[in-house]
Amino acid sequence: MPRFTPEQVRRRQIIAGALALVLLLVVGGCTASVIGALRGDGEDEEKSLSESAPFEADDEAMAVAATPEDAPVLSNLPGESVLEPGEVMGIDVSSYQGEIDWPAVGSTGVGFAYIKATEGTGFTDTHFRRNWDGAKAAGVTPGAYHYFTLCSSGEEQAADFLAAAPPDDSALPPALDLEFDGACEEKPEAAAVQAEIDAFTAVVEEAWGRRLVIYSSSDWRSHYGLPVTDARPDWLFAAAKRPGQEDWALWQLRFDGSVAGITGPVDIDVARTELLREHATIPEGEGALEHPIEVTGEG
Repeated sequence: MPRFTPEQVRRRQIIAGALALVLLLVVGGCTASVIGALRGDGEDEEKSLSESAPFEADDEAMAVAATPEDAPVLSNLPGESVLEPGEVMGIDVSSYQGEIDWPAVGSTGVGFAYIKATEGTGFTDTHFRRNWDGAKAAGVTPGAYHYFTLCSSGEEQAADFLAAAPPDDSALPPALDLEFDGACEEKPEAAAVQAEIDAFTAVVEEAWGRRLVIYSSSDWRSHYGLPVTDARPDWLFAAAKRPGQEDWALWQLRFDGSVAGITGPVDIDVARTELLREHATIPEGEGALEHPIEVTGEG
């Protein structure tokens, strides 16, 4: 007696054929993948998935809250000074201020805060990230600044700064602090110093799509001059009254200010937001600035 009827045999042949077809498709697909991998196929797809689009600055995204007329922070203004239209109050901070109560700071009318990110190479401010996140959460517009030193290259310093403070459209333009205080006691020739500053500014400005704000001490200006400020926003210090220079974007008016949420003294600043935005904008098709070396003192 036969084990299978003719109908059963036909069914088994159909099933076997279907299974063979599936197996062929699976093996063929795997083979194609292997061959493609050997040939390098798929690299473009993987690359497109891993690479993000280049950062493009949107200047309109930068916004700073207006300072209320009765804001407590206004008590830090010198003498009879008052804010003019378009000006807002702010602070600049680092780990030196310790733990900051950012909601309390925001409640005083502080609209922005420049926060120390890095210094030289190999040093990121221990409070930078918590200050940055805390300021944003409290409605205080943050900006990152780098303390430049003369003991390491501009490109290396720029790499460290960008690792700590990558581009952020909602933030203020990044700032560069030029002073002699710090760990480095060297004072190289002016041309060498300017070359390193140019290297730093070129890398950071290309990444952020904005000009750097430049802060400098009087000692730095008298020793090296300040060609780097050409066409960039100026951040000036003047204790008793407004800066004599008319086109300043930021005015640091005291080092010993008082703001709720911060224990001890803090730097107080005023920003002209529209001028800051205007001077930080890089015209389309324009890259790093070139300028002659100026030396007004030693070096």
